Amino acid sequence: MRGIGRFVGHVWGAVRSPAIQGETVEVRREVQQEDREGVVLRRTTIEEIEIRPGATDKGAQENDA
Repeated sequence: MRGIGRFVGHVWGAVRSPAIQGETVEVRREVQQEDREGVVLRRTTIEEIEIRPGATDKGAQENDA
């Protein structure tokens, strides 16, 4: 239970903290790798969020509804 509480607290703190404009945050990185006859095939997917100057919280609140 303690571990779950720490996890939820960490996520809640990140959600409540203000974002710095112009900052790019990596949300998720997924790597898929496969070996085929001496050849390594690797696919990397990176998901990022970029907050541009002039962005407002008003638009984000409208999209939540």
